[in-house]
Parts: sequence; C-alpha cells; structure tokens
Amino acid sequence: MQTRQAHVHLSVQALQDLQNKGYQFVQVKGLNEDNEFDYVEPHYLVLVPIKELPKDQRKKDIYEPVMSELLIQMANEESSITEVLISEVA
Repeated sequence: MQTRQAHVHLSVQALQDLQNKGYQFVQVKGLNEDNEFDYVEPHYLVLVPIKELPKDQRKKDIYEPVMSELLIQMANEESSITEVLISEVA
C-alpha cells in the first residue's frame, strides 16, 4: 500500500474531479496505523478510484459510486473519527 503522502483528503471537489476524469467507483480499503487491512476498527479509509467494476466474481470487494450520497455525506462531515483519503491516480 502506498504511503499517506500519496493521497488526498476526501472532499466533494475531489469526488467531482474523479468523476470528471471518468472514474465511476471507488474501492474502499480499511487500514490500521500499520497499513494493514482492517475493516473492523480502521484507523483510516483509502478510496481507490476505478473506472468500472471488475467482471471477475473472485475480485469482489467493497465498492461505492463516486458521487454516492454516502461519500458526499462523509466529505461534508466536519469531524470524523476515521480519516478518509483518496488514492491519487495517474
């Protein structure tokens, strides 16, 4: 997993930028302070932008549409216990 410096904080503008670049979904990764996957009590969430969902059923994971109500609500929250970052894309 990339370091936190390679990420931007979740904001409505960042979500709109992803949508403008053609990204339709984000893959949600929960990580603890040691950058190990942890979905029960994550220290932070990393949203990995993807343009389309994988067709291979073995690659099932947690995905959310880029401009979903949930992500917009999370972006607008003033204080959150869990930090939410968006992985930068090329």
